[in-house]
Amino acid sequence: MKGIFKIAGMTCQGCANTIENGLKNDPNIIMATVSLDDMELTTQSTIPLDDKYVDSIISSLGNYKVQNRKKNLLSKISDHFNSKKPIVLGLLIVTISSLSLQTSHESFTLDNWFMSYMGVFFMLFSFLKLLNVQGFSTTFSRYDYLAKTIPGFAISYPFLELFLGIAFLTQTFLIAAGLITLIVMVSQSIGVANVLRTNQTIQCACLGTAISLPVSYLTLFENLVMILMSAYMISKLTW
Repeated sequence: MKGIFKIAGMTCQGCANTIENGLKNDPNIIMATVSLDDMELTTQSTIPLDDKYVDSIISSLGNYKVQNRKKNLLSKISDHFNSKKPIVLGLLIVTISSLSLQTSHESFTLDNWFMSYMGVFFMLFSFLKLLNVQGFSTTFSRYDYLAKTIPGFAISYPFLELFLGIAFLTQTFLIAAGLITLIVMVSQSIGVANVLRTNQTIQCACLGTAISLPVSYLTLFENLVMILMSAYMISKLTW
């Protein structure tokens, strides 16, 4: 994925070389080229890069920063909502789809809706992750607790989500699916909360690498909803 950024603070070719070499050390960046004449950086990466992501890297290399375009209040508000649009649309699709599945039942029940919601959720989001498993695993390992501690967990996680989606939609292995969901969502919530607490800028892996989405409080909210649903399902199935 291509990105173009305006860079401030460069005074010589040595500065340009420092930025290029520093960016190439990032596992998400395939290529970085700096034009000193245009004060411009061009990147190729496995994930979409935003200004904050690039700025966090180059600012550690010296007195360099990504030039932010001045925006009015309306533009800032629009950018804020646009940055959350992918996850909001994704959750809206999951909600509408899971509610539509309830028409096949004689009556609406919370249990059936929760299973449909979690099933559609995992099927949709596993598909997005499977589009680029390697890129997803790299991003996911930056904040998820289990991905950091268990070798191979990040690379296998999209397939685990696929299994969970099938399990909830077919209503099989429900206790196991509920327990796995609870564990992985708690792990992700801990990681997301730590990112928010330390004010880091990290790409969220929930939509894979095809869609640029920073970790935010909406990510945490999404995980907490899944924790509550899975805990409810476990309690209903075991008590």
